[in-house]
Amino acid sequence: MLQNFNDKQKKRICRLLEIAFLAFLFVFYFMWAYHQPFNSAPDEKMRYDIPQYIYEHGALPHGGDPEIRDENWGISYAFNPILSYIFSALFMKITSFFTTAPFALLMAARTVSVFWGVITAYFVIKISKKLLPIAYRGLFIVLITLLPQMAYLSSYVNTDAMAVTSSAIIIYMWLLGLETNWNKKSCIGLAVGLALCSLSYYNAYGYILCSVFLFLISTLCMGEKKFNYSFMLKRGLLIAGIALLLAGWWFVRSYIIYDGDILGMSTSRKYSELYAADAFKPSNRVTYKSGGYSIIGMLFNKGGWIETTKFSFIGCFGYMERYLGVRTYDRYIYLIAAGGIGVLISFVQLFQPYKNKQWIKRNVLNIILAIAMVIPVLLTIYYAYASDYQAQGRYVMPMIIPLMYFTMVGLKKILDYFVKAERVWIITNVYAIILFITVIRTYTNVFLTMFQ
Repeated sequence: MLQNFNDKQKKRICRLLEIAFLAFLFVFYFMWAYHQPFNSAPDEKMRYDIPQYIYEHGALPHGGDPEIRDENWGISYAFNPILSYIFSALFMKITSFFTTAPFALLMAARTVSVFWGVITAYFVIKISKKLLPIAYRGLFIVLITLLPQMAYLSSYVNTDAMAVTSSAIIIYMWLLGLETNWNKKSCIGLAVGLALCSLSYYNAYGYILCSVFLFLISTLCMGEKKFNYSFMLKRGLLIAGIALLLAGWWFVRSYIIYDGDILGMSTSRKYSELYAADAFKPSNRVTYKSGGYSIIGMLFNKGGWIETTKFSFIGCFGYMERYLGVRTYDRYIYLIAAGGIGVLISFVQLFQPYKNKQWIKRNVLNIILAIAMVIPVLLTIYYAYASDYQAQGRYVMPMIIPLMYFTMVGLKKILDYFVKAERVWIITNVYAIILFITVIRTYTNVFLTMFQ
């Protein structure tokens, strides 16, 4: 179809299609936000308390402020980074110039999550162009942006959506940095991504660690000049300086008001012990670890962590009460499983970092992406085992881009073996259309029916 157009026209058409898709996502996510009642999503009231406090008082709250402290848990989400909630408060303030209706203010706060979802999609499109053949890009984009749980996260007040956005920015800047030998644009972009990551959710912090690894390996070992410490320091200080400038204020503030507790975790635990209901106090809370139970049992029992997290990663609405249909889950599970098989078949080809005295950039990137994919899972497993059992897919959502990337890589390996090259795009695009229809039907037949 595009054969009759020159390159400039093709680029313009593709650009218009991308803009149309992003506009569709904004409307689609906004519809999810509009049609759900307040606090029908996990802890939305506790989360919304924070932007509401900022909107009403014009100041950032202390995590233990009685006005926002939950009566059961004895704490608030203000102990954690709250940048997304600050943006929500700003949107609420702008909206208040026109109306102060409670639902309008709530929608203003939720719209920030809508924007995080659209920004994620923007970078996912850019990532797909650098990582995947054209035949696989559409499926990759749909798998991430129209995963039911991704649409759900982009519709209510939370910081998980921002965490996914930060991971998308960081991954794209990794690609740009490797491509340009860390020009200033990639360094500044990475710094912005790292700042957003550090101010989002702790389960995304693996991307900060992986950024350090990739930057050091690529600047010291993979550049034209090996062990160029001067270049590494200049670019490293540029990244660190901008990231600290954008995000450091939060941790300095926490250090000051929480007596040296820069992450707020220890102070949060103290407040929970003081003010939580007896059953929710950390000292009274029975965990798998304190109860002497096996972590293997926690993971693999019927209805255990793996099974519940697997389904809720794809989609589970409300307070983990509304699951999707079996066929919906199967469409994603079988595709990811097929990709996993393909990755295992080509494991050495994908992950061998060094060959013939040369570093293989793509394979080094694959290793980093694999680490970034696994870290949120390990952090969530440990938290569920040792602190508070939460088998929810949203906690491992920062792994979505690496997971779907490896799914495409593995799928390509299998299709290359069984299918002629000219037919691959038909299979991948038909599957993308099936998933598109699936999420539309999920919205109309599952999500909306929850509130009827």
